[in-house]
Amino acid sequence: MVTAAATAYVVNCLWGTAVAVRVIRTRKLRVVHHGLFVVTAVATVAAATTPVWTRSRAGLFLLPALVPLALAPRVDPRSGAHWRTAVAAAPSYLGAVLARR
Repeated sequence: MVTAAATAYVVNCLWGTAVAVRVIRTRKLRVVHHGLFVVTAVATVAAATTPVWTRSRAGLFLLPALVPLALAPRVDPRSGAHWRTAVAAAPSYLGAVLARR
């Protein structure tokens, strides 16, 4: 679950970055970033609960990532605060992936 959550996060960040720097035009694909965000959020919540039903404690590292994930949709995507909010979750994902090993 941790790997799935981290992968979804990375893909979502890459897609958002590509849109922000105008490598990808999303006139007809606006929902892709939103869909990736939902997948990321659901996978992160599921992975954060893995210590409840497995012996792995790696999911605990994802608990702080829930705060930026909750804030990101409320921050204007055209502002620098949006990407900074998204990047604030990166250490949690990195910690979870490293703890999984």
